[in-house]
This record gives sequence, C-alpha cells and structure tokens, in this order.
Amino acid sequence: MSRNSKRNRRQSKPKAQQPQQTAPATELVVEEPVTYERTEPFADVEDYESGLADERQLRLLMKDWRKGRATRTIWDMITDGYVMIFSLVIILAMIISGIMSIQQSAAGCSTSGCLTSRGLLPWLVLALLIVVGVSVSRIFGPVIASAAEGFWLLDAPVRRSRLLNRRLWGVVIGAGVIGAILGGAITMVTGLSWASIATWAAAIGCATAAVVALAAIEQAAERTTVLAIVQTVVGLVATVVLVAMISVASELLVLPIDPRHTEEFGIVVLAAAAVCVVVFSVVARRKLHNVRRTRLVSGGDLLSGMQGAMFALDFGLMRDIVVNRRWLTKGHVQPSKGRASGRATLVWREVDRVLHNPRAVLVLLVSAVVPYALLSMGLGNLTPVITAVVLLFVMVPFFDSLRVLSRTKGLARCFPMSTSQLNGALTTVPAVLALIWGLAAGPAFVLIGDQDATLAGLGTGLMKGLITAAAGYIAAIRWVSAKSADYSSPMVATGFGALPPGLMFNLLRGFDVIALITLPLLFNWSPWISVIIAVICYQVLRSGGINTQDLMEQNAEAQRELAAAKGGASGSKEKISYTRTPRR
Repeated sequence: MSRNSKRNRRQSKPKAQQPQQTAPATELVVEEPVTYERTEPFADVEDYESGLADERQLRLLMKDWRKGRATRTIWDMITDGYVMIFSLVIILAMIISGIMSIQQSAAGCSTSGCLTSRGLLPWLVLALLIVVGVSVSRIFGPVIASAAEGFWLLDAPVRRSRLLNRRLWGVVIGAGVIGAILGGAITMVTGLSWASIATWAAAIGCATAAVVALAAIEQAAERTTVLAIVQTVVGLVATVVLVAMISVASELLVLPIDPRHTEEFGIVVLAAAAVCVVVFSVVARRKLHNVRRTRLVSGGDLLSGMQGAMFALDFGLMRDIVVNRRWLTKGHVQPSKGRASGRATLVWREVDRVLHNPRAVLVLLVSAVVPYALLSMGLGNLTPVITAVVLLFVMVPFFDSLRVLSRTKGLARCFPMSTSQLNGALTTVPAVLALIWGLAAGPAFVLIGDQDATLAGLGTGLMKGLITAAAGYIAAIRWVSAKSADYSSPMVATGFGALPPGLMFNLLRGFDVIALITLPLLFNWSPWISVIIAVICYQVLRSGGINTQDLMEQNAEAQRELAAAKGGASGSKEKISYTRTPRR
C-alpha cells in the first residue's frame, strides 16, 4: 500500500467529539493609574532606557579612539626634537632682544610726533586684530566639527550644545590668548611703560575674544551682516588712525595725546572688552543648539585641508584652499572677452582681473601709509624691512595666475613661449602697481626720515621707497612660485623623523629675498647695492629659479642631440627593426 493512501485513510477517520468547555465568568478589575516621577535627564549614567545618549560618555569615547592607541606622547616628540626646540628658543630670544632694542630707541624719541604716534599705536593694533579676528571667524565658523563627527554624532539624538560647548570656550580663550600675545609684542615697540603694555595686551586679547564670540552668535543665526558691518567700521577706524599718525608726524595736524594717559585709556578699553566677551560668550553658549550641521562640517573640512598643508609647511597651499572656499561661496562670475595676442593677452587678462577685484588694489593703496606710520614712531632703518614684509602679504593676491602656472607645468607648456616670457607677462601688472606704491611711499623717507632737504637727499629717499617696493614685489614672486617639498628625494634624518631637505626652508620663502635686498639699507650702505641684488633676484625668479631636475633634463636632451649629430656626421644609418605579420 502506498504511503499516500495510508495518509488519506488516516485523515478520513472521524475525530471524537470533545465536550465543549465554557469559560468561567471573569470579574472586571480596575487598575490604579501608574504615576511616573519626573526626573532630570541623565541623572543616572547607567540608565539607557531614556532613548538619549550621554554627551560626556560620547566625548570620552571619542577621546579614547583618538588618543588611546597612540604609541608616543607629545613630550616624547619634544624630547626627540630637542635640537630644533633649542634652535627655536634661540630664535625667539633674538626676536625678543630685537623688540627690546626697538623699544629703547622708540622711548628715546621725545618729539610731539613720536609721542602722539606712541599713543595712537595701541588703538591701531586693537583695530587691526579685531579685523583679523572677524575675518578668520567668517572663514572657519568659528565653531567647527569634522565630517566623521557630523555624520556620527550631530545626527544622533544628543544635545548639540553639550557637545560643542568646550569647543566654543576653547576658540574664545585661544583667540584671547593669541590677541594678547600679538598685541603685547607690537605694543612693546612704542616704548611705553610695562604697566601700559600689560593693560593694552589684556584689552586687545579681550576684544579679540569678544568678536570671536560674536561670530559664534552670528553662526548660530545663519547671518553675516553684523560681522561685515563690524569689519568695515573697524577697518575705517584703523585707516583714520593711520592717517592721523602720518598727519601728526608731518606736522599737518596737532593732537594733544599724552602717553601718560595711555594706561588710563587701556583700562577703559579693557573694562568694555571684558563685559562684551562675557555677554557674547554666554549668549553664544545658549545659541549653540541652533548651529546647523552643514555649517559645522564645512568649517571642519576647510580646517582639515589646511592641516594637511600645514604639515608640509606649505602656506601657499593653505592660501589656495582659502581662495577656493571664497570663490565657491561666490558661486559665479561674469566672463569678459579677451584682447590682443601673444603675451599682451596675458597682460590684458591681469588688468581685467584687477578691475574685477578692486579690493586688493584698495588694500595696496592703504598699505602705502605704513612707512609714514613707522617713521613717525622713530624706527628709522627698520622701516624698509617691516614695510617690505607688509607689502609681501599685500602683493600676493596679484600673482594668482603665476601661482596656477607655476604649480601646473602641463598648463604652462601649452603656451607658445618660454618660462621667462610667461613669467614676465604675468608679473607686468603687479610691477606697475608696485611702482605706484613706491612712488607713493617714497616721500615718507624724505618728509619724516633723516634725509637732507637737498636734491641728493630727495633722490636717496625716493630710491629707498622704490627699493622697499621692489623687495616686497620680488618677495611675493618668490613666495608664490616656490616649489613644494620633493618627497621623492632622499630624506634627512631629524629628531621628528625623516623630512625632505627643502621642507624647513618653506618657512623662509619670501623673507629671504627681503633680507637680501633690505640688508644694505639696514646697515646704511649704498642703495645701489640693494638695486643690484634686487635685479639679480628678479632675473633668477623670472627664469623659473634654479631647478636641478630641469637642468638634468636639459643636459640629457643636449647629450641626445649631440649623439644624434655625431651619428649623422659619420654617415651611419639607423637600422629599423620590425616584425612581419603573416597573411591569413
């Protein structure tokens, strides 16, 4: 019998009827309402049933992931690189010694112009550092978060303000400390008393921290109008202070400013800045939960890219990242039609760029008053050096095209011209602007400097202004066109590990040219020595610099051409070998 038939017979048997059971009658039970006691969230860290995470535990977990697996501490790195640390300490001691000597020379100037300039310089430093603080805060955030934190933490059910409060305090305190250090270092050259210097340093630090806290409030509100207004107003104040210093030094204006009252003004500014930093910090802390994740992560991405450039000590790459961020924010530009042909096309393109970006020209013109202000404080021979450093940073935005072509060799080879012709065309417009700047700054060395009122003294003063302009102009070319460190070359063993040979020299690019050109002026040598050095530096940088790799390639190409010429002269024929393909 088959298995299926047995199964069918078993299923066809009737089942026995079971007696039907009736459910017993149930009584209606009324349960008492359950009352829950309201407690503060995160009262017990071990309570994981609330549906929210503990921000403190998340921070500790992130700290463990970042630092728990580190094999070396910062102190180990410092002890391994003690030679470099000792060198930095020596350089810092030299800088402090130079500042002290400048302070003594400035304190010896007792004219009315010097006294007024010494009283106005702390106000100028205060305005400049406020502008810098606002600019940096608008670029980065100031409160930022990395991409991993934005993906993993900021979308989680956590209180964002508790995650970001330490970062807010760190940014505000860090801005205050940096502002105090820079303000104190610059104020020391005025020759004021130590109490006045300390008071103004604290006031400048509190003011810088206050504007950073204000930027955090604006970041939470998703607006930049207030920061733009503050930046513009404070920038105008700085310009007015500079003009006042020059007018007093030129005896065109009389301002009865007594340096003895400078400390009292500093106490007033310190009190106002302290109140502002406390109020703005408290408001920014309460507004942290309104900061959008996109805004936090964008600043973190920008900072991570700049950290990679900082590890290579490539400050040019850091500026490229900031410029890229600026134009991405702008979104679009209006194209214009080119003119002329050959190298004149590149020159006209630079003219068009200057016309479309007049802000850089305005900053260049404002910087022409720097030597007037420095000479009014009695700094003397140090004026060309300091002014050339300022002009270096002001001239860099005019060399964006040179920056692109110096870093993109494939694009530079597309132009039917040599490297010297290409670089000369791209640096023509900045050269004209530097010449205008030199003519505008030249009278400072005659009107305020120690030059004679004769024709020879007038010529020497104007020559010093032109030499200073040339130093800043050539230093900007050096800073923009300098090549990055070559990691394919043999490394140098240091206490911090293996480093490329040219990595440490990236810190000196641009400043080395300024030192070479302005050194004769510093020692009261003939200005013609500086002119000769400037011409040599410009010719070297115009031809692309001294590149050993290019020289080796040119040498190999010359040897190949020489071998080909010798082979043609001897009548030897080159045998061409080929493989014959059989027909199908």
